[in-house]
Amino acid sequence: MSDPNQTASPRWFTNENTALRQFWHPVARLDDLDGPGPHPIRLLGVDYVLVKLGEWTVLPAACPHRLAPLSAGTIVDGHLQCAYHGWCFAASGACVDIPAIGPNTTIPPSAHLDAAAQVDERYGLVWVALDEPLSPIPENPEWDDDAFGLAVIPTGTWNASAAQMADNFLDVAHFPFTHLGTIGDPDDLVVGDYEVVRDGWSFSAVHHHSSKVLNDAQSGETDRFETFHRTMTFRCDAPHHVRLQIDYGHDGDLVLLFFHQPVDIDNTTMYCVALAENIADGRQQPEDHIAFQAEVGREDKELLEQLAVKGIPLEPGVETHTKADKITVELRRLLADIDTLNQQP
Repeated sequence: MSDPNQTASPRWFTNENTALRQFWHPVARLDDLDGPGPHPIRLLGVDYVLVKLGEWTVLPAACPHRLAPLSAGTIVDGHLQCAYHGWCFAASGACVDIPAIGPNTTIPPSAHLDAAAQVDERYGLVWVALDEPLSPIPENPEWDDDAFGLAVIPTGTWNASAAQMADNFLDVAHFPFTHLGTIGDPDDLVVGDYEVVRDGWSFSAVHHHSSKVLNDAQSGETDRFETFHRTMTFRCDAPHHVRLQIDYGHDGDLVLLFFHQPVDIDNTTMYCVALAENIADGRQQPEDHIAFQAEVGREDKELLEQLAVKGIPLEPGVETHTKADKITVELRRLLADIDTLNQQP
């Protein structure tokens, strides 16, 4: 099996696929940012700075003069000033001042920086599209719906690719094995038939399965528990953001949003939130959801980080698929379509 850490094979989809520049990625949680910056960030294996110069912008990490880190700079008169020689940059990346050459002097074209095409705020996160995006930031109406309460899962970085993490969160066959200690019903092994619907740069599926009752799962008593049937509605938005809506019947709906930042070829930062009707009406506290989702995530993380290759194979024959894998096979089709953008002029 080829290793994308050792070869540039285009048939593996990794966090450093250059086509990912044409899609939106979260790069920071707003509550974690101490002021306007500059804040160092890493995306697709490249270092940048995130800074608010009236509006958020993402610029290359190094000043073009002597490659000093712009994360060490300061904001002066609405511009980012390099700490080394005082070069100043606007939100557009344009170099607007080089103190050493004085005013009214032509600034060389190579002094300007290439800013990210678009930066936006959504769901308490800063999002970046390095090039003009081919699809929008995913829509999730529950975020602004007072019928849903919010639980913010602590941000974490996994030693796995964003595509692998999306693959895991879409997988409908691993619950009774990976999640035996939490939600997995050991008697619910067979995945029933389901359909996957593709819509441009997104796809969705509805799956019915048996799960442990939440309170029993939290108790840790895996030998004594009740189960119930729940409906899970999945949606994946390019490149690898996953929305999972779970119908808990009388206990209301839960929406889990998994947004992924491909940091570099080995690591991905996940931003996850839970939107639940039983938080809004006071039946559950946000802390209950946070603790439970953190434990489910720990089970996933422990397994994913053991995968030797940090990517999804696009080459036919590397993996064996079954009818239970229709949703994750569709993910591979989506990733393959993204990968073909690298061949377009």
